[in-house]
Amino acid sequence: MTIVLASKSPARLRLLEENGFDVITCPTDCDEHITKALPGDVVRDLASRKMASYRASSQYREDLPALACDTLLWFENSFIGKAASEEEARAQLMRLSGRTHQVYSGYSLFMDGHLYEGYDHTDVTFSDISNKMLDSYIESMEWKGAAGSYRIGGKADEFISNVKGYVSTVVGLPLERISDIIKALRV
Repeated sequence: MTIVLASKSPARLRLLEENGFDVITCPTDCDEHITKALPGDVVRDLASRKMASYRASSQYREDLPALACDTLLWFENSFIGKAASEEEARAQLMRLSGRTHQVYSGYSLFMDGHLYEGYDHTDVTFSDISNKMLDSYIESMEWKGAAGSYRIGGKADEFISNVKGYVSTVVGLPLERISDIIKALRV
């Protein structure tokens, strides 16, 4: 099945391709200002705005299903975004060290004239991060552009001691939720 991914995320693209989708990427540019209080509502709202932006663009393809997603980290009743510097990345990771946080991923799937929206969340527990591990990781630059300064499936995996939920949600695409919708529609 061919699907439009309204995102520039290489991890989301790879995950869809690994699961048998032919993917056309059409990144969007929309307002990502947070207007909701609960993390699930926030990521669902941001994914919805990205979908609206895609559908209003000149790239919109009515004949293909389209998917927009958004992912945020939630820790101690606040969001953790992307670090702007090495110092901020170091501080974020040390804050998560030895603790559990939640990763929320929202989706907006437009298919067969209908809009399906929702979210999933996964608990991620970090082991205690040593200074040596942290120094090596910061030097790798993998922290750049990642919420909470890490991506699952990379060098930061050495920090992760437990994942309770779907790894795809941590990647930024709650594939299990979306696959269930697509399967139900294609029967």
